[in-house]
Amino acid sequence: MAMIVMSGCGDDTPSAGSAAPSAPAATSVPPVTPAPAGLDAATRTTCATAEKDITAALKEVAEAEKIGPPAGHSAVSAQYSAGAATLYTHAFTSSDEVNSAVKGVATEMADLADAWAKAPGKAPSRADLTAARDKLKAACAAD
Repeated sequence: MAMIVMSGCGDDTPSAGSAAPSAPAATSVPPVTPAPAGLDAATRTTCATAEKDITAALKEVAEAEKIGPPAGHSAVSAQYSAGAATLYTHAFTSSDEVNSAVKGVATEMADLADAWAKAPGKAPSRADLTAARDKLKAACAAD
């Protein structure tokens, strides 16, 4: 019976068996760490500024939409144009992905400005702007 208890104690120490596999796993972890480059501080600042500018522009657009036709439609177009122009000033960072995403949002704002100017009686879809903004958020979230 003592042999059974002692052999049971020897089998209850799987930590020696577990320690061996965890050592190679720790060796394979370091190559994964350097892979994500992350965003530098200037690019993170650009992302924050761009998001702030987009929010401000959309707030101005909403205010202009309240004016109503016909003057309101011209104001909406002007606000989208102003928002796009502001964003283009932030489209130069060390991240090509962020640059492209900022330019994408600016382009969609410019397209909406044109759409409002050409057909002021009909509000165009913002779906492409929303998609471009989501792409910017994803690019800015890259670590």
